[in-house]
Amino acid sequence: MFNQDERRKFWKYTGYGAATGGVLCVILFVYGLFAEAWNCLCDCFGGCDSLPEVNSWLTFLFVFLICTGIGFMIGLFSSLNDRSARLEDEAAKRAAANSEEAKRQRIKWAGEVKQKALSVATTCEKNAREYKPLITPTYKADSKMDEIMKELANAAELKGKVDAMANDTKKGGASK
Repeated sequence: MFNQDERRKFWKYTGYGAATGGVLCVILFVYGLFAEAWNCLCDCFGGCDSLPEVNSWLTFLFVFLICTGIGFMIGLFSSLNDRSARLEDEAAKRAAANSEEAKRQRIKWAGEVKQKALSVATTCEKNAREYKPLITPTYKADSKMDEIMKELANAAELKGKVDAMANDTKKGGASK
């Protein structure tokens, strides 16, 4: 449950609490002695019996045990409170570190996804440039059209010659 450092702090706090309780008991006992002395003076000069007697060792021992026990309990709760505060701080630091690590991981993954997308886009562009389809959507009629045009030109030329010969025949036949 506790590591060595926590056990050391536990005993340190409980020891300080018990010692504080014992010191307070001694202070109370000394106060009681002064009060008893005051009571004695009052008795000597006419008596005032308002303060109880505390000069018995049994009373001192009882008060000492109570004060020491209360101090011990205060030290115990103080050490437990210190431990819980330290554990909460460590949990907060771990959460912050995990959050930073998660953020770095998300940034890394986003970079990898971006790189993959760029690679796919580059590959698609390269394929689009180098793609040679089996069937072209445009009709390649260059050679056929050249042949047709030549034949039409020949036909037009022949028609022109025929027309010219017909005109010559009409004119020449009448003139010759």
